[in-house]
Amino acid sequence: MANTLFFKLYLSITAVIIGSIVIVSISMDYYYDNLDDVTFVHDASFAAKLLDDFVEDTDRWNMEVDLLSRFTGFTIKNISMKNALLYHQAHELLDVVDIEPNKNYPPLPAGIGKWGVFVYEHDEEDDRLAVILPHNDGLLLIIDSAEILYPIDGPDDLVDDNVELFLLGFIFLSIALVLYSSVRNISNHVYRLSSASLALANGQLDTRVNDRIPAPLNQMAASFNEMAASLQHSQHQQRVMANAIAHELRTPLTRIQLVMGLLSDEAHNQYTTELHNDLSRYTVEMEALANDILMLQTIEHNPSSIHQKFDLSALMKTREVEFQHQYPHVSISSNCEKVMLDANPRYLQLIVDNLVKNACLYADTKIKLSLQSDELRYRIIVEDDGDGISPQQREQVLDAFTRLDNSRSRQTGGFGLGLAIVNTIVKTMHGEIRIETSELGGAMFVIEFKHEG
Repeated sequence: MANTLFFKLYLSITAVIIGSIVIVSISMDYYYDNLDDVTFVHDASFAAKLLDDFVEDTDRWNMEVDLLSRFTGFTIKNISMKNALLYHQAHELLDVVDIEPNKNYPPLPAGIGKWGVFVYEHDEEDDRLAVILPHNDGLLLIIDSAEILYPIDGPDDLVDDNVELFLLGFIFLSIALVLYSSVRNISNHVYRLSSASLALANGQLDTRVNDRIPAPLNQMAASFNEMAASLQHSQHQQRVMANAIAHELRTPLTRIQLVMGLLSDEAHNQYTTELHNDLSRYTVEMEALANDILMLQTIEHNPSSIHQKFDLSALMKTREVEFQHQYPHVSISSNCEKVMLDANPRYLQLIVDNLVKNACLYADTKIKLSLQSDELRYRIIVEDDGDGISPQQREQVLDAFTRLDNSRSRQTGGFGLGLAIVNTIVKTMHGEIRIETSELGGAMFVIEFKHEG
């Protein structure tokens, strides 16, 4: 789930929402902090302006400063230039506010708009601000009031803040749940399409998906159903055609063989005898072709489920002897471990026969059969010392009617169906086929199956 496209999409959207909230919160905090600085400078400048008409350190001055302190909460002090420098060195400078004259405030003291007002952090613990303003011939240090534990309206404001946080969290959670539900729904539809595609690839051509789903996935589902129906119809037509051809060939082949049998009783010259032999060979080849086509179609579309216990090593030894008689020009050897199976012996014999026959046709002098087994798998290996098969042709050679060397195939016979039959049986039995290079110099076919049970 963590590596899926839709989970990443969900995380991305959620991250964008969280990031947006965080960025907006930080920006608003920064804005309000700056706004507090500017407001404090405006208020301090206004307070300083109100003291312009009073002489410093007089009773009227002290009384006015006391009234302003009570009204604004500010602490207002006269300081010298030296003390202002010491204060500047001892406190953190937070901001420099350049305030233009505002019509809502009296004109600022001389120099504030020109050089800017330095805003200091007077006390780190209670976040009090302070500014130094020019006043008449001296300087004023104006310190903001300490932060009050409860606002004027009391603890209700804190409750309001909690309500705002709760509402923000509820909104975020609602968005996340809606996004998750939508993404999950899309993900489930795509997974169903993926499962149906795998079933179709495994030969289940009657697989269909529900196309009553939201767009644009419904178009994909409808296209999948049309493709599956087309493939099913095409395969049905091919199967009917192949079976019909194979079956229909048998009738003229039987008649030709009957006529050939009658002609064999008659006297022939050398020319007609050669023609007679050629016709006999052709009919045998055509009958073998028909049998192979029927066999391929039967295995592919109506696989047998018959299983029985037997000794695979004994079966391979028997086939070794049989093929050694048929092909005396090659030397066939074997190294077979004893392997008892509960499987389809007919299918395994077809695998061995077609692989050994193929090796006999293309080997120079040697063929080696091997049967290996471990706790999980058993392997049938057939090697020869022929020309071998190039890596580029190893997948192609397993297709039906594929002959890599047409000239040699005409001499050795065969229609390119033997390895296709082997490949079909291996897929039916959920095995694996590999083509490699043998130590003998030719091709090496490795058929591997898992032990059942």
